[in-house]
Amino acid sequence: MRDFLYDRLYIFYSAVFLLNIIHTFTENDTLYFVIGVLSILMILLAFPRASRVFRVLGTVLLTAGGFFFLSGSLSLGDIPGLFAGNVGLLLLLSVLPWMNSAVKAGRYNKLLKGLLQSGTGTLGQLYGRSEATMVSLAAFLNLSSATISQDLLKEQLGRFSPDVRNSFVSMATLRGYSLALLWSPLEILLATSIFITGADYLQVLPWMLLISLAGFFLDTLAGRRKFGNYELQKETKQKNSYGRGKLKGFILALVLFLSTVVFLANVINFEFLFSVTIAIVPFAFLWSTILKRRKSFWLIGWSAWKRHTNHLDNFIVLLLSLSVLTETLNASPYLELLQQPVIAYSDSPVVIMIIIQLTFLLMTLAGVHPLATMGIFGGISGLLMEALPPVTLAVLLSSSAIATVPSAPYGLIVTITSVNFHMNPYRIVWKNLPFTIICGSIGTAVALLTMIVH
Repeated sequence: MRDFLYDRLYIFYSAVFLLNIIHTFTENDTLYFVIGVLSILMILLAFPRASRVFRVLGTVLLTAGGFFFLSGSLSLGDIPGLFAGNVGLLLLLSVLPWMNSAVKAGRYNKLLKGLLQSGTGTLGQLYGRSEATMVSLAAFLNLSSATISQDLLKEQLGRFSPDVRNSFVSMATLRGYSLALLWSPLEILLATSIFITGADYLQVLPWMLLISLAGFFLDTLAGRRKFGNYELQKETKQKNSYGRGKLKGFILALVLFLSTVVFLANVINFEFLFSVTIAIVPFAFLWSTILKRRKSFWLIGWSAWKRHTNHLDNFIVLLLSLSVLTETLNASPYLELLQQPVIAYSDSPVVIMIIIQLTFLLMTLAGVHPLATMGIFGGISGLLMEALPPVTLAVLLSSSAIATVPSAPYGLIVTITSVNFHMNPYRIVWKNLPFTIICGSIGTAVALLTMIVH
């Protein structure tokens, strides 16, 4: 009976998400209270099924939230609303598989294989191609781009020692993946930073692309230098036979999706997070229809969506408990203590930027998900925006958070790589830590540049 109910949690979650969409248009206080009550039920259902790391993190966040609640002026009637703040983020996470399903239905995952199998002479050259491929395609393929490329690279690099192969894969794929996340509208960390700051995605996008390009250029040079002396066998020098037309179609679809999101956010005046969320399913459906893959899209998408939504437990625990912490912190007198460092350095934005970058890095290395750190800064976003403009803060928060992705010991991409190649996750973290520091520093420098330009 228990398994029967858990297998159909997607129905309950979808009902809550639907109510949240209705509330976005109506802004009804009673409806928001109902969403809060249902959110409490969601976290109660998800908590036993969440992984140990997220249960511990959720407990810490809820305990801190409880402390701030008791110290503030909130009443018992306010409690349900404390849990409802991040339901929109959960909705975005829920619909992401539909875009990935359109990619699979259109067989664009084969495009990744074709690009990686194109002729290269050395591992250094393959490093640049592997990272470029990840940056280009991970925006839509997301985690599947990493798993596909890692499986292929494992086969291509079979004759090299495990140390060389593992170093190559853990660097090229994880770093390329994070460089793609910097500008992808489907990336939850970027969407959250824009949600917190209220910045315009269209204004943030060029700066994020600049960070991505700078990071790619520097890391490609480092990869060529590190792996340039390793020759590939002739049989691995294959021509890309899958067709440039497929790549052009993929890039066109990406541009159209970005244009759709910008239209909804800037013309219709929806919030960026909501614009991305409501655009995904209709766009993915139309895309698969144009490709004449509509049946495959529904077959792949329906099962993937149900499975994914049924197992949102970790994110439910994290985001809903984070909502409680953020809301109670804003109503607590202890907020002033957290504000003191920002006030002290309000005339030194560079110091504030460095503090934010280091906080993301240290919290991630300690096992705290960057979304949780993002939420903490979200609690004092009003004060931060007195010292930093919204675009600057959005660039800083998102780049600092995403730069830690290859170095997050309990992150999903690191865990997948660790399992695939039987590597200690902390060994992966150690190899990617220099990249995280450099990429985060580039983000901080670009954030500073946005202040000078604007």
